[in-house]
Amino acid sequence: MRDGVTLYADIYKPRKEGVYPVLLMRQPYGRKIASTVSHAHPVWYASHGYIVVIQDVRGRGDSEGEFTPFLHEAEDGYDTVEWAAALPESNGKVGMYGFSYQGAVQWAAASLHPPHLTAIAPSMTAADLYRGWMYPYGSFDIQSCLPWAYQLARDGARLAGDAEAEAICTHVMQNPSAVLNKLPLIGDHPVLQTYMPAFFDWAGRSEDDEYWSRLNWMDPFLQQPIPALHIGGWYDFLLHGTLQSYAALQRAGGRTPELFHRLEIGPWTHIPWGRKAGGVDHGPEADGLMHLKQIEWFDYWLKEKRGNGLFEEPPVRYYETCSRRWRTADRLPDTADGEAAQRYYLSGSELPANGSLGGGKLTRHVEWIDESAAPDVFVYDARLAMPLSSVLPVDRSAQQDRYEILVYSSPPLSEALGLFGSPQVKAVCQVMDGPTDLVAVLSLVLPGEEARFLSVGRVEIGAAGGAEGVSGWQAVQFGLRPLAVRCPEGSRLRLELTGSGYPLLLRHPNGMSIRDGIHAGLQELNIAAVAVMSRPGEESWLELPVAEAAGV
Repeated sequence: MRDGVTLYADIYKPRKEGVYPVLLMRQPYGRKIASTVSHAHPVWYASHGYIVVIQDVRGRGDSEGEFTPFLHEAEDGYDTVEWAAALPESNGKVGMYGFSYQGAVQWAAASLHPPHLTAIAPSMTAADLYRGWMYPYGSFDIQSCLPWAYQLARDGARLAGDAEAEAICTHVMQNPSAVLNKLPLIGDHPVLQTYMPAFFDWAGRSEDDEYWSRLNWMDPFLQQPIPALHIGGWYDFLLHGTLQSYAALQRAGGRTPELFHRLEIGPWTHIPWGRKAGGVDHGPEADGLMHLKQIEWFDYWLKEKRGNGLFEEPPVRYYETCSRRWRTADRLPDTADGEAAQRYYLSGSELPANGSLGGGKLTRHVEWIDESAAPDVFVYDARLAMPLSSVLPVDRSAQQDRYEILVYSSPPLSEALGLFGSPQVKAVCQVMDGPTDLVAVLSLVLPGEEARFLSVGRVEIGAAGGAEGVSGWQAVQFGLRPLAVRCPEGSRLRLELTGSGYPLLLRHPNGMSIRDGIHAGLQELNIAAVAVMSRPGEESWLELPVAEAAGV
């Protein structure tokens, strides 16, 4: 590297002598792994005519230097790309691939524009670490980041020969509730203080400040973009990062055979990219032939196989759940606005909307809102946070019996409804003893009453308390996690409103800002009450992004 530090890599070559392009992966978990939890082994890529370089990043594996997550990846990535381009038998063209951290390092390197970096394929990652990784819902992603910090600390402890610390990290990785249920969340973590102090920067910097601007590689990338193949999963915790990166390139405009980007989204978790995420069988075509898609991508750019039809294909391909079909689109919808959006209005009735047996309704017609119904109220006790452990398509019907949840259900659909994009929620609400969170969970009620999870979002409300801690009425609008689903005829849509979804979402302590939630101890967890109103002229609603995609 430019500062004299030596980084080590394994190099795989095709059997036949010749000149080949280079595929580079840089990772912090040990170069033998080579992202094989999601990608083919380097031998397979080499068999398709590529020199493959798998490198230990600074301070990991055999590489020299000190590892601080993300800190050196731009400069080290640049230097490694240029070194790889000059390898014997290299044709001078380098592509980068890999997922998660191995995807982030691609954005980092590309932000400095190494001359020989020709194309990238970042999978399940983010170019903007603040919005796309650490704070995807506007609050710190404690469920993913805290156990991951222990995973990174584990390797640091091993390199230091600290067997006790390594054992603690392994225990946390196997039992994350051991730290997720301990308050305060940012409190006593001596192993992290020693081996992964960066965690305290991530958790303690809730504002998008200068620290995070250095870890947002999209803006410099856009100054001199190169082709990027984005791969995401509907159930991946980094879905926001994948879609935000592609959306930024889409907004930049311009698509020519010399520069274009692609997006592929499958029915996958972070690990594995299989067919049965959440216990739902997504079908034998769920893998989407992603290994071959990557080879096709790099063949186009690194071997100049411009006749393989890649440019002529629609730039977006995604798996539509329930229908179990791959579909294509000309663009990724940023929001659910426009003529294709379908709006459902929330309505109370003679019964309170608490629980799925209550009187909460979703109606397509504003005039069908029950004007005589009282506002619906839920009480959120931060000491008993409502659980939401994942974004997997699990059955939430038992959870929806809880009275701490407002539940609004639509009539059965008269015909199938395809959705693709980010649902939006508007709520007219009032808070006692806030601020607090308003959490929205969308599910699909199938025949047989299974309520399959679809999406979730949150917003902080009630920041300005009035007399005796009661805020004024306020209207808030916020987006939910993007989705793609074919809602079958006869199914129903169901919206839950409550105050928490822990540990997926950071627990709001009530009575203080969510920014302080990471520091809250048991004594700082309080009770808040939230009223939701929906009347003509002051409607609360759910807006759905209707798909305009073609089947594959």
